[in-house]
Amino acid sequence: MTRQLRPVTSDDLSALAALHRACFPDDRWDERALAELLAISGASGHLVADRATGDRLGFILDLILAGEAEIFTLCTAPAVRRQGIARELIEHLFARAQRAGARSVGLEVAADNGGARAVYEQCGFMQAGRRRDYYRRGDATVDALLLRRVLQN
Repeated sequence: MTRQLRPVTSDDLSALAALHRACFPDDRWDERALAELLAISGASGHLVADRATGDRLGFILDLILAGEAEIFTLCTAPAVRRQGIARELIEHLFARAQRAGARSVGLEVAADNGGARAVYEQCGFMQAGRRRDYYRRGDATVDALLLRRVLQN
């Protein structure tokens, strides 16, 4: 499979909402929520697609503004996890953020999301804080870990 990394367009929003739903069934974002995030000044979205089929394999929505960058969300289709898609999207964000003069990249991740935490650790993120009981899982809650990666400018 050959992959293509490209900016998100409005034509992608339906497929990305479905992918977000598959990745985060307890906190899914619909097309409107994705469009509203992308409309924020400094926000952008990029995706990795299969060149042959056009299938969206993963995407990142982020914000680069005032010397800082933040990952809003990062999704990889369950069927293609552990193939470097998330890392490719994160590394692309690092390059864009550095070009824009950002000094660091931050994000929140659920404490129980071991797969995502492993990818972020491999990409150099370190825990910078914790928000207790941030995510809802039915009747339970899960802490959010605040992660940060300092960029070399």
